[in-house]
Amino acid sequence: MELLKIENLTKIFGGLVAVDHLSFSVKKGQIYGIIGPNGAGKTTVFNCLTGIYKPEEGTVIWKGKDITNYPPDKIANLGIVRTFQTIRLFSDMCVAENIMSGRNQISKQHWYHGLIHTPFSKRDEKKNWLKVKEIMELMNLQDYATELTKNLPYGHQRRVEIARALATEPELIVLDEPAAGLNGHETLDLTNLIFKLRDMGFTILLIEHDMNLVMNVTDYITVVNFGEKICEGTPEIVQNDPAVIEAYLGKEDADDEGDEDEN
Repeated sequence: MELLKIENLTKIFGGLVAVDHLSFSVKKGQIYGIIGPNGAGKTTVFNCLTGIYKPEEGTVIWKGKDITNYPPDKIANLGIVRTFQTIRLFSDMCVAENIMSGRNQISKQHWYHGLIHTPFSKRDEKKNWLKVKEIMELMNLQDYATELTKNLPYGHQRRVEIARALATEPELIVLDEPAAGLNGHETLDLTNLIFKLRDMGFTILLIEHDMNLVMNVTDYITVVNFGEKICEGTPEIVQNDPAVIEAYLGKEDADDEGDEDEN
């Protein structure tokens, strides 16, 4: 089943075309990758998808409904949640509190419930904390529940950010370079986590520069360069496509490699 469809998406900044009539679709249960060189427009696509930017042209369709001009909070309420290339946590809050902040998106409470401590607010709060506990166990963060996030190693902070996204109970998790700054062991843990999330029923859309991770986890890939799609297909198709090789290596470098192979 098609979950997300991007049609002819175009975003322009001061005359610079960052995304140029890009189209792709993500099926339910897929791990879908978007790759390309630095400055290719990948994060701009995510920002248009999640309501941070409004595109000049094109549509974002979620489960058959046009959500192109929806604000970020409404998009999150629909079940699309993201992480960022630069980690954005509440540094002076502990791990459990950071994850709990994600529950605000789906909590049934209003501001006044917390003031008068109604039975409803107590039940809702208990339910939310049980969900936070469940997510911390899933992410192996239970031992850090009371630690301030600013005191955690970088890899643990990445896990907290993903955990907070999970707290919103999304259908589509949008990961912007989740392996950035991770060492080899942490990247392997991330790979296993992505597979685990897919097995739990989540659909995942990711941008990533770590090609080993991308080729190992994704079902399908779209490659962009200068805002345009230059290739799409399975990892096997993409990694052998001449246009992709040229985009990453440059034409001269690619030709040089071919000359070396012939010698």
